[in-house]
Amino acid sequence: MEGLTPSLKCAIELSAGLQNGESARTGLTRYLAVCPADDFAGDVRRFLFCWDQGHDWRTVIIGIKSPHRRALLELAATGMSGQPISSHLKELQTEIENAADHQIREHLEMLPIRMLVPLLLFQFPAFLILLFGPLIRRLIEEINK
Repeated sequence: MEGLTPSLKCAIELSAGLQNGESARTGLTRYLAVCPADDFAGDVRRFLFCWDQGHDWRTVIIGIKSPHRRALLELAATGMSGQPISSHLKELQTEIENAADHQIREHLEMLPIRMLVPLLLFQFPAFLILLFGPLIRRLIEEINK
């Protein structure tokens, strides 16, 4: 699970908890135990804290930029309030996987262009120095005579 997006990790842990007969809150706490260093984990911690304290947990969700992460926490809140969320969670998990695949494809399409930058910045000027260096040296020698 090392290379997965944080929201997909959380959805998998949440789904596994629900399949084992555990609550949605247990799935979220298991996610926090597995992935304590993610930025999404901080949002999940704040969400659970607001939920436990009886504060408005929607304030945490408003600050999240990713629509998949927001939808996942809203779905978790629905599950923690006692509603069934298994089918919705599977759909969301599939959507997150598709979005991650799309993001990977976009990154791979831009990779050749990004690899041209070191070529243009370092190798091309070095080639020009090798090409024109002897000519410039000879020109300087002719000027100094």
